[in-house]
Amino acid sequence: MTDSYRSQMLRALAGELTAHERAAFERALATDDALRAEWERLQKVSGLLQESRTDSFRPFFAARVAQRIKSQREESLTDALVWLFRPLAPVALVVVAFLALSNWNERELVGDDASFLAAIFAAVPATAEAAYAMDK
Repeated sequence: MTDSYRSQMLRALAGELTAHERAAFERALATDDALRAEWERLQKVSGLLQESRTDSFRPFFAARVAQRIKSQREESLTDALVWLFRPLAPVALVVVAFLALSNWNERELVGDDASFLAAIFAAVPATAEAAYAMDK
């Protein structure tokens, strides 16, 4: 069997043959047993494929997929980072609270007249006494 017959069978299966080509193909099928057997196998395979085709691949499948992709909300980097770090937020709050209380207890480093924020962030003024106290 030649490649031209294979090509002609595929075109016949797809319904792309002209009337003249279809008549010539029918004559070739009538005279060539090997071609006829191959044609029957090809029709059987095509029929099986048509039977097993799922509903999702019915007409306009590509258009439905494209529409679904367009309708999905695009996720921003901020949304992704929030989703990623949300489970760590309670742990981070506990650590911050622990450090703030620890610094509050050591407020003599910053002085008793320091503000609340300076005390919890241990904002030690840059003096020689503070450096000496921190070096201990």
